[in-house]
Amino acid sequence: MANINTFEILEFDKIQVILSGKTLTPLGKELCLKISPLSDNSEVRKSLDETTELVEILKYEEPFPLQRLDDTDHNLERVSVEGTFLDPESLLKISIFLEVCGRLKKYIKNKRDKYPLLAAVINGISLFPEIVSAIDRAVDKTGEIKDSASHELRRIRIERGSTQSKVLSKLEQIIRSRPRVGSRQDDVVTIRDGRYVIPVADSDMYARSGVVHDRSKSGATLFVEPMETVELNNRLRELDKREEQEIERILLEISDLIREDLDKMRENYKIAGQIDFIHARGLLSIELDGNRPEVVDQNRVKLIKARHPLLLRQAQKSSDVIPLSVSLGGKHDALIVTGPNTGGKTVALKTLGLLILMARAGLQIPASENSEIGTIERVFADIGDEQSIELSLSTFSSHLKRIIDALESLDSHTLVLLDEIGAGTDPKEGAALGEAIIAYIVEHGALALVTTHYSALKTLPEKYPRVENASLQFDNDTLKPTYRFSVGIPGSSYAIDIAKRLGMPPEVIETANGLVGTQERSLSTLIEKLEAELRISRQQQRSLEQKKKAVDERKRELRKLESKLKEQKRELELKNIEESEDIVEKTRRELENLVKQIREQRADDKSVKEAHRQLRNIEDKIERTKVTHTSEPKKQVKQDLHPGDKVWVETIQAEGYLIEEESKTASWKVQIGNMVSSVKADMIRKISDSGQKPVIPSGVNYAPFDEEITSQISVRGMTVEEASEAVDRFLDRASIANLHTVYILHGKGTGALREGIKRFLSKHPLVDDFRLGYISEGSSGVTVVSLKHD
Repeated sequence: MANINTFEILEFDKIQVILSGKTLTPLGKELCLKISPLSDNSEVRKSLDETTELVEILKYEEPFPLQRLDDTDHNLERVSVEGTFLDPESLLKISIFLEVCGRLKKYIKNKRDKYPLLAAVINGISLFPEIVSAIDRAVDKTGEIKDSASHELRRIRIERGSTQSKVLSKLEQIIRSRPRVGSRQDDVVTIRDGRYVIPVADSDMYARSGVVHDRSKSGATLFVEPMETVELNNRLRELDKREEQEIERILLEISDLIREDLDKMRENYKIAGQIDFIHARGLLSIELDGNRPEVVDQNRVKLIKARHPLLLRQAQKSSDVIPLSVSLGGKHDALIVTGPNTGGKTVALKTLGLLILMARAGLQIPASENSEIGTIERVFADIGDEQSIELSLSTFSSHLKRIIDALESLDSHTLVLLDEIGAGTDPKEGAALGEAIIAYIVEHGALALVTTHYSALKTLPEKYPRVENASLQFDNDTLKPTYRFSVGIPGSSYAIDIAKRLGMPPEVIETANGLVGTQERSLSTLIEKLEAELRISRQQQRSLEQKKKAVDERKRELRKLESKLKEQKRELELKNIEESEDIVEKTRRELENLVKQIREQRADDKSVKEAHRQLRNIEDKIERTKVTHTSEPKKQVKQDLHPGDKVWVETIQAEGYLIEEESKTASWKVQIGNMVSSVKADMIRKISDSGQKPVIPSGVNYAPFDEEITSQISVRGMTVEEASEAVDRFLDRASIANLHTVYILHGKGTGALREGIKRFLSKHPLVDDFRLGYISEGSSGVTVVSLKHD
C-alpha cells in the first residue's frame, strides 16, 4: 500500500503509536503498532464495520467489559512444559484473563444480531469455569495461597501455628526468667537460619546452653537457640517443608488443568488481543470525532470537511482546525494546488494521504460520513526537502529519486502526492518537468495532488481536461492565510504584495513588478479578480443563509401561534359543549317534570311518547353540536354496506370500493387504488351512487392516496415538531397499507432529532416497538419501528 518512507512522511507511524497507547493488552498493542492499509475492499469494509460496531457500543451501550491484562501468552508458554507449574501470582493473572473472556462472551450474547462482526470474533472464545474455580479456591486476590486450597494444607498450617506459639512462648519465658543486667534493648526473640533464637551475652555463654546461630557485629552478643526449643524448631522446619510441598502439589495440579486446554487458551488470548485492537480503534474514532467513509469500487476519493488528526489532537477545540473538502477521480484526476507560503498546501497533501491510509486500515476518519474512499492500493508521497546524505543526493535529486520510484509503479489504483513539484532547479526546466510528470500520471489513470509556485503549471487545465486548479485562500487585508481550500481557482504567491505591505522600498517593488512578465501579471490580476468575486459570492451566500434562518425562525413562531390559537379554539369549543350539556340536563329535568305532571293528570300514552320524542330531538341536536365542536371521531350510525359500494376511508382521506366484510373484526376489505387493505367499519362512509364525495370536514387537507407507499421516511433537516407531524402521517398510511416494519431516517447529527422521534414513538398508539438500526440498516442514524396489527 505504501512504503515505510511514505508512512513517515504522512505521519502514519504516529497514528500507530497513538493507537497503541489506547490498548489494554500486549497483543493488542502489537497489532496497533503493525496496523497497515488493506488492499482488498471487502477487507477494508469489514475492518471499518468492526470499528463502527465498537464505536456504537462505546457510545450507546453499557460499559464494554475489557480491562488491562498482563502478558498471558508468556505465562501459557511457561506452563507448556510438562511437570512445570506456575506461581500463585501467574495463576491469578490467568484467572483474571479467563474471567474477562467470560464477561466478553456474556456481554455479546444478547447483542449478536446488532453487532454481528464483533459477535463472530467473541464467539470463538472458550470458557473454563473449572480452572477459574480451582484458581479462586487456591489463590487469594493478593496472590497468596489460601488455607482452603486443600484439607492437608489447612491441617499443616494449623499445626504449624500451634508449634510456633509454643516456641515463642518458651523463648519468652526463658528471657523473662534470666537476671536482667542494665537496660538491654535487644532482649527479644529473633530468627536466624529459619529458627527462633534469643540474644545471649558472650560472657554468659557456656557449652550446654544451646546452639549458636549468629554473632552480632561487635561480637559481644550471640544469637542462641536454647536446647529446650531445638525439637520445637525442628518440628517447625519440618512443617514448613511439608507446607511447601503441599503448595507445589496444588500449583502443579492447577497447572496440569491449564495444560490440558493450552491451545484453546492461546486462541482466547489471540481473540482478546483482536478485540483490544478493535476497541482501541473505537476509542481513537471517538477522540477524533471520526466517521466511517463509504468504500467504493472505483479509483476515486472524496473527503468532505476533513481535518488532520494530529492537528485535531493538538487543538484546544475541533473548530480551531479548518476543514478541507477535496475530490479526485470524479471530474478531475489531478489537482494543482497553488497559494502563498505557510498557506496550508502541505497540510492539505498530508491530510488527504493520511486519511486514505487510515480509512483503508479500518480506522474511522475525522471527516463527514458522506466521504468516500476508493480502490487506492498504493500511495506515494514526496513531501519535504530532506537531502539523502547516504546516497550523496542533493535536495532536487532526492525528490527526483522518490518521484521515479512512484512513476515506475504507477497504475490506475495509485495516488501520488507531490509537494513543490520541480522545485530546486531552474524554474523553466522545473515547470516543464512538472508538467510532464503530471501528464504522465494522468495518462496512466492515477490520481495526483500536486503543490507548486510555478505560474506555468496553473494553465495546465486548458491542455488537460482531467487536471484542475485549486488554491488555499489568503486574506489580503491581514496578510494571513485562511487555510480554506477552493477548487477551480488557482492561487497567487502574493510575494510582491506581502513584501510591499511589510515595508519593502517602493523602488524595489516597482522594479519587481516590471520584471514580472506580462502573462504572469495578467494571470495574477485574473486570480485576484476571481478571488474577489468568490468573496462577494460567499458574503451573499452568508447573507442568504441568515435571511433563511430568520424566515425559518418566523415560521416556527407562526407555528407556535397557530398551535396556540388552535388550543384556544378547542378550549372555547369545550366550554360551548359544557354549556350545551348544562342546557340538555336542564331541559331533561323540565321535560321529566312535564311527563310527571302529565302522568299525574292521567294523560294518554300518546302524549307521553310525544314528550319523550321532543326530549330525544333536543338530545340529538346537542350531540350534533358536540360532534361539530370536538376533534374526537364521530360515532358512526349503522350503515347498509354491501360489496361493490363506493366508500370514503376516513383514516387516509381516500376513496375505495368494498370487497368483502370481515364480521369477526368488524372490518371490511377495501380496494384503494391497486391496494387492498383491512379497514374498521366505523372508519368507512358510504358514498352515494352519484359518485359525489362526502363533504370534507373543515381544517382537513385532502391529499390523494399514494398507491406506491414505501416502508421508509426521511426527516433529516426537520425540527422535532415538523418530524413528529410527518412521522404521524406516515405511520397512519403504513398501518393502512398493512406494513409491519418501517424505517425513520433522521441521521446522526447532534442526536436531538433522534431523541425527539424516540419520545414521540413511545406514546404513539400504532407503535408496538422500536429500536436503533443495526450497522447494515444505518446504525444510530435510523430508527426501526414495528407497527401494531389487530
